[in-house]
Amino acid sequence: MPPTLNQARPYDNSVAFLTDKDVLDNATNIIPPSLPAAICYGRVKDPESCVPKAWWKDVFGDNLYLQTDGDVVEDPEITFEEIRLLETHEPIRSIFQSVSPSGSTERTRILDLCCGQGRHVLQLAELYPHLELHGHDQSQYLIELAQSRAAVADVSGRASFTIGDCRAIPHDDNSFSLVMVMGNSFGYFATDNANANLLKEIRRILKPGGFVVMDIPDGAYLRKNFSARGWEWIDDTMIVCRERELSKDKRRLISREVVMLTGKGVIRDQFYEECLYDLAEVHQLVRESGLVPEQRVEDVEENTIGRDMSKRGEDLGMMENRHLVLVSKPLL
Repeated sequence: MPPTLNQARPYDNSVAFLTDKDVLDNATNIIPPSLPAAICYGRVKDPESCVPKAWWKDVFGDNLYLQTDGDVVEDPEITFEEIRLLETHEPIRSIFQSVSPSGSTERTRILDLCCGQGRHVLQLAELYPHLELHGHDQSQYLIELAQSRAAVADVSGRASFTIGDCRAIPHDDNSFSLVMVMGNSFGYFATDNANANLLKEIRRILKPGGFVVMDIPDGAYLRKNFSARGWEWIDDTMIVCRERELSKDKRRLISREVVMLTGKGVIRDQFYEECLYDLAEVHQLVRESGLVPEQRVEDVEENTIGRDMSKRGEDLGMMENRHLVLVSKPLL
């Protein structure tokens, strides 16, 4: 039986959160200590024009992301609290706690889409060992890290990972009870049509009556309150300087990160963007994709866990204010 909520705990087995040195023999794209200084583009007049079309392939292509954003995405206590926040929603809690009838070999299937290094999958595997968990992400590096952590934690039999575009999920129609899109992973594509296509792909693999939960930036807040410039020390030797501005159509936030190491200078100068949807716009995309919002706009819950629990507590950017949007697929 799954643990009751008061028995739940963070996945405190340290091997579940292995560092690069632990998986060096198997993982790709680890930044070596001898990395030469990268070219810095200097003052840029039009950052929007510098954003690569598929910027996520570079930003999440190696372990630098886990360092610059590690105060949120590599903190097991934050991951645990995010799962606990999901559990406060009765439909999600019921799916987590559902068990197969006696004699049945079929398990409840959950997909973490854009799962990164698999932190939510690993936490769920600890709390709910009866679930069949899947993670899918476009980053070979992050998926290899997730697979290594799952193997060491001995959960590979119930937690599997695949690599590929989130708009082409390698699973059958009507095969998941729950799809999770966590950590601000919705809105990467520059157009509403492309983001709606992602929702349609989620609808395809979701069972009728199944649910989707999306952890997304609070677009209405960020349009008015984003920090145009910020910087933070990642550790004693790494500092990140960030610049942000709205796109020309005011619908996306353009971000630039210049990462520097003491004694080496600039090691990365990268640009990325994310759509700033308000909740009414999200609900409109959801309906156009054949899904149904489960909450009224005024009832959607905020997710401030990253902001409240970050041990660095410095420049959180788009992780500062987020919403949990709950969506369902209609019954046939």
